[in-house]
Amino acid sequence: MTTDLNKMSFDELVPTESKYLAKGDVGEDGMILTIKGFKREVLKGDDGDEEKTVLYWAEDMKPLILNKTNSQLIPIITGAKIAGDAIGKQVVAYNDITVGFGGRITGGIRLKKVAGAPKAAKAAPVADDDDSSEMPF
Repeated sequence: MTTDLNKMSFDELVPTESKYLAKGDVGEDGMILTIKGFKREVLKGDDGDEEKTVLYWAEDMKPLILNKTNSQLIPIITGAKIAGDAIGKQVVAYNDITVGFGGRITGGIRLKKVAGAPKAAKAAPVADDDDSSEMPF
């Protein structure tokens, strides 16, 4: 049986079997994932071996090679001050079709807040007419 290559998508023509999360694994709608932890790993690249930070999930999902943008998004999304504070927090990993690389629009994985997740708490305003020096609790 022969396969009609003309009816295949370009991703199907040359499939890749990466052990790391790729944009095709999550799609444009994305998926909710729980941060399990971070690990430094040596990865093979075009310019030789390179040490990168890899984000692992609590779910049975491929880990994500963390780039600068996503590493800056995690504290914004989760409210974490340090990496360990992000463990157990949920994020949405999705294919952002507007991501560019090398001067071309390629799409790429981005992280965002889970819809309906609470926003970071804001400090309550202090009343000017309160003479009490006691805390209200």
